Amino acid sequence: MSPMERLIDILPVFIIFPVIFMITRAFLDHYTRKRLIEKGLVGDEVKKFFENGADRYVSSSLKWGIVLTFIGISVVVMRLSSDYISSEMAIGIMLIAAGLGLLLYYFLAQFNIANRRKQFPPDRQD
Repeated sequence: MSPMERLIDILPVFIIFPVIFMITRAFLDHYTRKRLIEKGLVGDEVKKFFENGADRYVSSSLKWGIVLTFIGISVVVMRLSSDYISSEMAIGIMLIAAGLGLLLYYFLAQFNIANRRKQFPPDRQD
């Protein structure tokens, strides 16, 4: 089996799981909003609830999502070329991929912080 055939065999996994995640998230968000409306929370209170809840976890989820994606890509690449890579080399490649993922996250976080400072400058207290 050629490397391209192997890649085509695992490609549906990279499509099916994100779709399942997005559908599940949409249903859960809808259910949560519906319950909040039934409790009498509407308008700004609900908007504030969803904004604060999302901002707390986006950064951490993004970091681990990037790191695990890079590790997963390295595992796929190693699987496709398993004849040429020793086990010690495989561990090194996975650690390098994790490091690259963390570096990418760092630069994305710094960019995000700079944009937020431009949009919402801190209050000056002279």
